[in-house]
Amino acid sequence: MVRLEAGVVAREYRRLSDRKGGTSIKRQGSDNRAAADENGWTLGEPYIDDGLSASKFARKRRDDFEELVADLKSGPTGRESRFGADILMLWESSRGSRQVGEWVSFIELCEAKKVRIWVTTHERLYDPANGRDRKALIDDAVDSEYESYKTHKRVIGTAADDARDGRPHGEAPDGLMPVYDPKTGKLLDWVEDPARSTPVKELFRLLEKGESLAEIERKFVMANYRNKSGRHFSRAHLRIMAMRHSYAGLRYHKGDVHEGIWKGIIPRKRFWAVQAILTDPARVTYRGGGVRHELTSALRCSKCGSPCRAAFFVVNSRWAYQCRNSCVRIPKDPVDDFIIGTPEEPGVLMEYLARDDIYEVLAAPDSDDPELLQVRTDLAAERAELKKMERAEADTLEAVQVLARSLRKKRLRVRELEDRERELTLPPVVLSMIRPGVDVWESWNETPISARRQIVRILLSPQYLGQPVVMPALRRGPNQDVEGRLDFRQAPLPSGADGGQGSAAGE
Repeated sequence: MVRLEAGVVAREYRRLSDRKGGTSIKRQGSDNRAAADENGWTLGEPYIDDGLSASKFARKRRDDFEELVADLKSGPTGRESRFGADILMLWESSRGSRQVGEWVSFIELCEAKKVRIWVTTHERLYDPANGRDRKALIDDAVDSEYESYKTHKRVIGTAADDARDGRPHGEAPDGLMPVYDPKTGKLLDWVEDPARSTPVKELFRLLEKGESLAEIERKFVMANYRNKSGRHFSRAHLRIMAMRHSYAGLRYHKGDVHEGIWKGIIPRKRFWAVQAILTDPARVTYRGGGVRHELTSALRCSKCGSPCRAAFFVVNSRWAYQCRNSCVRIPKDPVDDFIIGTPEEPGVLMEYLARDDIYEVLAAPDSDDPELLQVRTDLAAERAELKKMERAEADTLEAVQVLARSLRKKRLRVRELEDRERELTLPPVVLSMIRPGVDVWESWNETPISARRQIVRILLSPQYLGQPVVMPALRRGPNQDVEGRLDFRQAPLPSGADGGQGSAAGE
């Protein structure tokens, strides 16, 4: 046992890279305290990094280690610096660093500051100025770095295997909770956390309905939903949550998606619908108080091709749609009346949505989705069988009853397949608008403005009603031929296209 003169001051650096394993911070402290007492050293305030790796594969900063280095550098010697001690105590040498280069630099710093290093598990005091002690410390670092490398490779391989097997990994997302093996402590499963899952389910429901993240953020504040930290959800946090595959029972790993072994809390169809909404390139976030006008950006300028947005003009105290380059301007109210209208006089968009054949009109015949192709194949076969059964004749009462029951089942099956086809071909936000048996105006009034704008963007496009292009006005003034200035085009408008003659005119 090494004994030094009286009045020696020592300070510890304790580190724990994994809270689920290894020697606890508390245990390191008690062992270091016992060694200090036995050597008669005064023990100063410890430096502690809890749950932080010291290997080169670590992703988090070790704040107390960096503070330790800074304190050592602050004076000519360890005692005269902010470190204020003669000895640095480590429970084991790898607690300092598992990187050889970093450890060598640290040893050189300790040598320059005349600070010796005590390793409790070795029961030995090392002097960095002593060549043999220095070699022993560096050898330990080399061994530790190699062990870190082997552990890293083993963990990476295990993580990939676990992903392919669909096993849960890491901390359970908000709304799910972990299930551990009571004997080994190994993570077995994730299950729904009833106390935390409501906001998650509501988030996906509202997104599929077409509401914006800003609107959902406001609603969550009103409902007093809070995250695990006790703060209200931000829209950035909500977006991250909505992109988590684990809520649908899926395991995501480095770009690959695997079937998870746990049961998701969000229906798979809803999850993928939300992903399509959030990753849509046409999805744009507008600032300045939220969405207030359904037709914002639905209209295009015939001259520059840019979208037209609603703006209030103080000069005549009227709203109008104007392109970003001010090429064209058109009164807002007549345009809204023509495209949207009222229940008594519906506009072209609402008439379109109210069509009896709207499902067939909006279907996507060229889709190559495997599930959709299978549904359509099954539907064609079921429809053919239904027609054959409807032409069949029964000779007896019993046969008539059997045929009637068979027809009911077949018609029910056809309706089920038709419903599934609509789900696969129609955008969720549009599907929510044209519910069977529900008046489109009732659906429209129930739909938030952000969702209405999505519907407008989808339907006022070359694929469906056509892209409304605002042509230059032939004359100024309030009594313009607004309908005549709107050209619904079935081909995309090229940027910079000039669809009119002469210069653009305002209202």
